[in-house]
Amino acid sequence: MVMRTYGLSGSGIDVDQMVKDLMKARRASYDKVWQQKTQLEWKKKDYNTIYTLTQDLRNNTIFDFRKSASLQPKQVTSTNDAVVSATANADAANVSHSIIVEQLADGVKLSSTGSITTGTSKDTLVNQFGYNAADNTELNFVVNGKNVNITITDQTTIYDVVSGLNNAGADIKANYDATLDRFYIYSNKTGESAKVDFTGSNSDALEFITDKLKINPNSDGDLVFTGKNAIVEIDGVKLERESNSFQVSGVSYNLKAESYKDPNTGVRTATTININADIEKTIANVKAFVDTYNTYMSALNTELNETKYRDFMPLTDAQKADMKEADIKAWEEKAKSGMLRRDSLLSEIVSSARLNFTNPIEGLTGKYKTASSIGINTGSYVDEDGKLTSDASNGGKLYVDETKLRKALEEDPEIVAKIFGNSGDTAAKQGIANRLYDQLNNSMKKIKDTAGYPNATDTTSSLAKQLEDYDDRLYAMNDRLTQIENRYYKQFDAMEAALNRMNQQSMWLLQQFSS
Repeated sequence: MVMRTYGLSGSGIDVDQMVKDLMKARRASYDKVWQQKTQLEWKKKDYNTIYTLTQDLRNNTIFDFRKSASLQPKQVTSTNDAVVSATANADAANVSHSIIVEQLADGVKLSSTGSITTGTSKDTLVNQFGYNAADNTELNFVVNGKNVNITITDQTTIYDVVSGLNNAGADIKANYDATLDRFYIYSNKTGESAKVDFTGSNSDALEFITDKLKINPNSDGDLVFTGKNAIVEIDGVKLERESNSFQVSGVSYNLKAESYKDPNTGVRTATTININADIEKTIANVKAFVDTYNTYMSALNTELNETKYRDFMPLTDAQKADMKEADIKAWEEKAKSGMLRRDSLLSEIVSSARLNFTNPIEGLTGKYKTASSIGINTGSYVDEDGKLTSDASNGGKLYVDETKLRKALEEDPEIVAKIFGNSGDTAAKQGIANRLYDQLNNSMKKIKDTAGYPNATDTTSSLAKQLEDYDDRLYAMNDRLTQIENRYYKQFDAMEAALNRMNQQSMWLLQQFSS
């Protein structure tokens, strides 16, 4: 702002204060529009918060709860966990399986038959094995079809061999234990496809493996080794697998040891794997889901019923200048309250969510077709007398009757999966979790169309366009206020100039009379 000096005419008028007072009334309309814009920004922010809560519920709760693992958890026990343990997914039948482990899967495991160092030290191959560096011996390994070439110099160590074999991409692991003075080679996987094959290596490399590293060839005299498959018998059917961990008909087996074999009869003892519906786990999953859902509904109902303090408008900078920090904070808490009170979009989200639980699942037979039929009930918005509850945030929440839910699961272990996870080409045929997922997707789209994405540039949502309109209005109003303020100053400039001329004329007249 341009600094002006007044009063030279002797008027004694504080022009800056007068202009400020005159502009105060003019700025009232500007401040009102600014407050309306600020309220809209707060409302947009509250919508963004609801979007994030909705997204979290959809991604972190509903998405997982639609899966059969949450809806149909299994309880699996083994009569001999030292031989085999197991887990089961929802596709596994609630039955018992008999399993005999005849052989564990294994990979190739090669090791030196004894200490390998024959020289004076282990610092180089020359000193460790007595090579002559001047001979420039070439160790041309071919391991599983991959080439590893090492020239023995006075600097070459056994760790160069380890590094070369490990970096060849041959799917093996080599290691040298200096304390035990032994060399080890392992295949990276198990089963008959696992191998360590040195076919194609030159004679110096083969001699290095057998004579220096003391790794014996196979029974055929070759350096070709393969792993072995696991051999099991499940429910009378013999199977081979390359790993000790595998899945059959929804059951994941983990083999740990061979089944005991009677030395007299040669008969092995079978292990029984028992699979049952885990009712307690299902109930716990349902309760955890309900708790998360209720937290979400409480947040929405709190926004819908939050008090709107209409006398508490956003504070301007001028207003804040005359207030204490604590008073500003208390004021703004009330000013921001109730931005989404009785909001139609939030009301729609709450009512739609409620209907997902109250409407039956088409296609289900028997007495269990709704959430309430298995003990999952929606709270009422009214009390026994038909009046609104004192805590409106509880409206639409879920309540679990554990006794009723347990009874339903005992009669039909799959009933929670049916009511929550049922699939269908219409919402009426879908389970509750699938309905909720689709409904939350639709709700998020509506919130996005209204207020944009959280923490993202937004120019297309309806609120963003309204805010842009407010910016245009405020810009025009501010420009107009500047013009008015400048006009006031020009008028006072003219007044000061006129008073100054009058003073000069008065002084001249006095001088004339005096002379």
